[in-house]
Amino acid sequence: MKNKLNLLLLISFLIAVFLTIWLFNQITSSVGDIAFNKELDKSTFKVCDEKRINQYYSVKSNYQNGKRGLKKDLWNSIESLTFKNSGYITFRFVINCNGETGRFRVKTVDSELKINYFNAEKIKTLQSFIENLEKWDVKKWNDRTFDSYFHLTFKVNNGKITDVF
Repeated sequence: MKNKLNLLLLISFLIAVFLTIWLFNQITSSVGDIAFNKELDKSTFKVCDEKRINQYYSVKSNYQNGKRGLKKDLWNSIESLTFKNSGYITFRFVINCNGETGRFRVKTVDSELKINYFNAEKIKTLQSFIENLEKWDVKKWNDRTFDSYFHLTFKVNNGKITDVF
């Protein structure tokens, strides 16, 4: 009888430990976190704090002179890029505490927000234009800079990029 009780207590303890670890992982991770993927991401890109990558609006990460400055620096590169269809191309990526970008993820949809496929090489070209931007404004708080997520959406109308937001 004593052995059965000890076994039951051990199993209960192990279940409690497992649930505690599972709950901790659920609480500390967020929907949309971009984990490093060796098949997609450059190994040279490093975040400063893997456990704390903030949303852009939390730390007010932006580009110098805001979206206007971003459009100005991108426009000469992207205006000649053409596509076969219309829709939206959204890049989500990380800006590390040094103002470098990486961990790019892309989603494409048509004007009805249904999956839309754009030419993969042109998507890579567009991504390289973003990667070459160097005026990311990393905000400080209490003398500390943070990694943050950022997103850019390109509106494609009749095969041409007509807006960046």
